[in-house]
Amino acid sequence: MKNLLNVNQVDQRTKEMGLSQAKLAEMLEVSRESVSQWFKNEKFPRPDKLLKLARILNLGFDELVTEISTVNDPVVAFRKKGAHKITSEYIEQARDMGRILSQLVPHLPFDDLAQPATLKAPSVEYAYVQKVTSRIRKEIGVAEGDEVKFQSLIKFFNDLQAVIVPVLWGSKDNHENALHIYLPESMTTWIYLNLDCQLHDFKYWMAHELGHVYAPQLKEEAGENFADTFAGALLVPEELAKKEYAHLRRLANIGKQINRIKEIAHLLVVSPLTVYFEINKFAVHHNLPKIDLETDREIYRANTNFNKEFSSVSEYLFKTNTPTPAQYVASAREVFDSPFFEVFKKYVVENRKSASFVQSLLNIPLPDAHGVYEELC
Repeated sequence: MKNLLNVNQVDQRTKEMGLSQAKLAEMLEVSRESVSQWFKNEKFPRPDKLLKLARILNLGFDELVTEISTVNDPVVAFRKKGAHKITSEYIEQARDMGRILSQLVPHLPFDDLAQPATLKAPSVEYAYVQKVTSRIRKEIGVAEGDEVKFQSLIKFFNDLQAVIVPVLWGSKDNHENALHIYLPESMTTWIYLNLDCQLHDFKYWMAHELGHVYAPQLKEEAGENFADTFAGALLVPEELAKKEYAHLRRLANIGKQINRIKEIAHLLVVSPLTVYFEINKFAVHHNLPKIDLETDREIYRANTNFNKEFSSVSEYLFKTNTPTPAQYVASAREVFDSPFFEVFKKYVVENRKSASFVQSLLNIPLPDAHGVYEELC
């Protein structure tokens, strides 16, 4: 069960007391937008604000709050930057974004009669994941040693009723490389992909999110483990890992081994770490000795230096980290074949939403939200 504000009761009491939302916001020392979101049940007050609200309105907890079933609550997963911790407040914020996204679902150009294809019993067992990803590579028409192209990955998202939402989150500490929101009731998936991400990592995050889409029944750590395993196997398949394992064993020193891994990473447009880990997964599965490039953290230093040679996704797409709102909005359809901004625009216009609504859904600073809003409307 989940707590929601009893909006009817609160609205009635504030009218009886002659309180506007603006006055209530002032008394609670919060923004007017926060109170507006509470009244729409887009967000729920923090415990201290809830207690203060109860005192102001002279309402008991049972009168102020109502419980609803959480069976169809949004399911969130994310990849964070570095060691930044994701708080319970941030998780709830992502769920709030999911509740807003559910309002956009009727506007999506997806089949609303058939559910998207998913795996029956997803597992991280090596042979199983290789079988799944091998089938996908065959559907794409990619040979074992060839790169999985970005456009090939993008095609699967639409086929699986998943919506890519490109975002520019910059260096804000609590943001992640990707945020995944699954809405059980509509069986739609919304994937926020951070364009301020290194190019060779970006493909991995896309493949990781595709793993989530194929296995929506796996949640939290189980879902993350499957998505990681899926991404690595899809981008660096077993046959290639087998071939490169043998190649690395023949090389005389660590420097040559690292250079070879970097060559493969460059060819596949993935990070050297992804290549290295998949080669060793192959070795472990077949009871072979691992390639050790971690004793003095050699592979990690090589990975860092490798990434410095390439631009971020936003620089690659826009030739800058600060694209115009027009460039940014256009990228959703032109680059990611995503209907997001078309659907978003229709909803915003029909429901007379403001720039603050754009801010809530994209989780971006208000000035940036104003730019996107003006481009849409």
